[in-house]
Amino acid sequence: MIRSAVTFRRYTKYLICTLWVAAGLSGCGKPEPKLTGTVLVSMADNSYSPAIIRIPVGGSIVFINAGRNDHNAIAVDKSWSSEKTFGNIKMRPEDMSEIVLTKEGIYPFYCSFHATPDGKAGMVGVVVVGNVDYTPPGTRGVLAAVETASGVTRRVPQDYPTIQNGVDAANPGDLVLIDKGEYTEAVFVTTPSITLRGVDRNAVILDGKFELATGIMVGGNGVAVENMTARHYTLNGFFWTGVRGFRASYLTAYNNGDYGIYAFGSTDGLFEHSYASGSPDSSFYVGQCAPCRVVLNDVTGEYSGLGYSGTNSSGDMYVINSRFTHNRSGISTTTFDIELNPPGRDTTIIGNVIADSGLDNEAAGFYATETLAGNGIALVGTHNNHVERNYVARSRNNGIVVVPILDRHYWPATGHVVRDNTVLDSGRADLAASGLGTIGNCFSGNIHRTSLPWGLQALNGCGKIRFPMASDLSGDTTFFGSIAQIRMGQFTLSDYRTRPTPPPQVNMPGGADAPVTPAVHVFAAGKLNLDAIKTPREAAPMPPAKLL
Repeated sequence: MIRSAVTFRRYTKYLICTLWVAAGLSGCGKPEPKLTGTVLVSMADNSYSPAIIRIPVGGSIVFINAGRNDHNAIAVDKSWSSEKTFGNIKMRPEDMSEIVLTKEGIYPFYCSFHATPDGKAGMVGVVVVGNVDYTPPGTRGVLAAVETASGVTRRVPQDYPTIQNGVDAANPGDLVLIDKGEYTEAVFVTTPSITLRGVDRNAVILDGKFELATGIMVGGNGVAVENMTARHYTLNGFFWTGVRGFRASYLTAYNNGDYGIYAFGSTDGLFEHSYASGSPDSSFYVGQCAPCRVVLNDVTGEYSGLGYSGTNSSGDMYVINSRFTHNRSGISTTTFDIELNPPGRDTTIIGNVIADSGLDNEAAGFYATETLAGNGIALVGTHNNHVERNYVARSRNNGIVVVPILDRHYWPATGHVVRDNTVLDSGRADLAASGLGTIGNCFSGNIHRTSLPWGLQALNGCGKIRFPMASDLSGDTTFFGSIAQIRMGQFTLSDYRTRPTPPPQVNMPGGADAPVTPAVHVFAAGKLNLDAIKTPREAAPMPPAKLL
């Protein structure tokens, strides 16, 4: 979603510019020169997210302190730090710092408050600049992904005392089978094409005790994680970063400090039959991929800042047959300059239930998610998304809204198709289009009562006469209101550690004995039959999409 980097001053700048332009005045200035690539890294307590970053030569890293404690980032070779001088390296919460790297190479870095200066222990990370092969320390080097299971099962704790021990011993195609129990681990997977599976989704529990960063982080291609729960991590439950081929099946992630189930810079993947709740940012997140070739099918996201968030996620990106309720906002697709591959575009959102957005005090959140709170589906500075046959009910603000955003550049929201949705009982408007440059969008066949501007669907029907400037500038005042409330202390951060515990979830069919299938060519396994998806009703079960 907003990835913690959307600061108050950037929203304020956008709103001031909008008002000045609307008044016929100048003064917003030219966009800043565009860098060749920028990636945001959050400093949490006490880890970096993501901890492995790839940028092109001449690209940059924006560090933001998203934790409650002071942090910094210093290159192990002392070639750069998060501050201009090494004598002033403390970054307080919400501080931001940008590092531009112009030389190809591998740059380990660390926090001087919470890690060893050699970058080997504690709060550490690595930046890979340019087209350089990188193998994490302690791994077996670059191994090729395989498409078929090896037939080897490595059992935890029967054969290996910890999940990490089992993962380290596994070869491509192996199954790491985890027995019932509570595992206080932060597992890092680099071996490709292995499958991590719990014998019981509700009884195989990875617990971070609010001290460890991420339950399972995957940096190897073709890795599937199935039938288990991750809770109480300071960052993420399950996380794939920089991989090709991934699958999350029958997972539960709750009360984790950033995201529940998360893929970043990764392609060819599937999140299915999974549940996530209680994340300050989003339950499910897919970011920085083009083309993504990723499907979310039959997932549920609740009590989070966002149910689903996609930033700069573009091309063959699908969110279908899923349920997002009791979040501060339901679904958001967003563009930001501080991730690679802007703008976000070409996301398909079909057959989902989105309800009670911005109405539940039990939802986790933080200041960035609050700026868009109350929207059912928000298309923010993105292009050519397709939103169809969704059921959107009881949004505090807008049911479905199309709106531009200003980061380093002004990103209008254009070319969206919003068709045949049922949108009911929205506090402000069922359908809304706001901001300058919100053009070329079509609204058709939606069941709704209210829109801003009035007549939005009639004037912007798909295949009919479309008025390109049919948008409502008053919608921008919602940003002002949110920012003002936060600055005045009227927004209280919800403690993700105390969000509701979800009920037991459905186990994976076959459990321990189900077939083992490495997550290779996941998207290419079949084409989605989108035409078979019907508009859901809130009380109806969510059938999985049929595959051809």
